Amino acid sequence: MKKIFYQGFTFTNPNGKTDNWTLVIGNQVRVGSLFELRRQVHFFTELGILPPPKISK
Repeated sequence: MKKIFYQGFTFTNPNGKTDNWTLVIGNQVRVGSLFELRRQVHFFTELGILPPPKISK
């Protein structure tokens, strides 16, 4: 499993395929390409409707 941390959000890739990433925001699970999920993070951040990201220690 691969993980990428981006602006406080975690993208996971359980299958090892580069085009299949998972993003969990609150109780929503989104699956898509890394490009698409990053675009969604930017879009929802601009709208101000994302919950604050979890800060990992």
